[in-house]
Amino acid sequence: MTNNGSDSISVIDRDGDTVTTVPVDLDADAREAPHHLAIDVATKSVFVALAFPPEPGKKKDPHASHGGASDVGKLARLDLDGLAANAEVDVDENPGDVVLTHDRSRVLVTHFDMKRAMDVAARGGASPATMFAHLVVLDARTMKRLGSRAVCTAPHGIAITRDDRAAFIACYGSDELAVVDLSAEGFPTSRIPLGSSPGVPGVPRYGPYSATLSPDEKVVIVANLEGQDIRVFDRASKRFVAERSVPLAAKAFMPAFVDASTLLVPTQAPDGLVRVDIESGKVTGRGSMTKAECALPHVVKVAKDGRIYLVCEGNHTQPGSVLEIDRETLAPKKRWNVGVYPDGIEFGE
Repeated sequence: MTNNGSDSISVIDRDGDTVTTVPVDLDADAREAPHHLAIDVATKSVFVALAFPPEPGKKKDPHASHGGASDVGKLARLDLDGLAANAEVDVDENPGDVVLTHDRSRVLVTHFDMKRAMDVAARGGASPATMFAHLVVLDARTMKRLGSRAVCTAPHGIAITRDDRAAFIACYGSDELAVVDLSAEGFPTSRIPLGSSPGVPGVPRYGPYSATLSPDEKVVIVANLEGQDIRVFDRASKRFVAERSVPLAAKAFMPAFVDASTLLVPTQAPDGLVRVDIESGKVTGRGSMTKAECALPHVVKVAKDGRIYLVCEGNHTQPGSVLEIDRETLAPKKRWNVGVYPDGIEFGE
């Protein structure tokens, strides 16, 4: 788990109670604010995005500064065994999601750069394209930048097809889904609006935060913060299917499929976990969370053995947590306390 608020990574023993937390301290005078990570077990590598946000006054509030950094971020590569950094490279301001291609040859980094959008909006009169932040693609072995593409306003969550030819990116600040051709020079990109009434650039009405491919890769599920729903993009028709949208009455963060058609969605305001049948477009279960159990659910992921894990941000000043979740009841089965404001999880498997 990346602990955004305590500049650290926590490792849990999924079969026991042990939690090991290791600092990520590339610069003794700065907050690294690690945000999301990807693991390549074959090369024993962990790729971590570091945002270096500004100090927001006396009280550290990493959530308030998420997307508000002025300094360039970094992608660090850590050794899986000891989590010591063995390489680092500059990316752009406010790195967001970090994903490895399936062949493990490339690392993709988005940039949740709302500061750029706000600065452009404040100046007025500029083209919306000047708000666009980049998708950066790097060689996983050499850490050299292979290319970049300005994709949309405040891009965040990424999903990649199994053949590594296409990436789907949730464009939070412009209410769009970006579709990127990873197989062509320059990474040609198309952008599809989430609905008929998007907000103005930089002021989203839907607020897409994540993109998730279905197991059969026929649809992309986009989870929305402001819109408080999930929307379904049909790859064959290249459009969002309005009648398949599912309102959740809560902010939808980073979900995961547990089988061919069942999606688990972590939500905030109210906090909980929602089970959705994508084929029928219906909510089939809800797991409510008390603040003591799970404050601010952020991301859910399913391990290869089928076990389900939910990352809980907590109150951003004290340790957050990771829960193992019961598949049927959606109730917590086990809890590990980790660092402050955890927001990413990957499995070393």
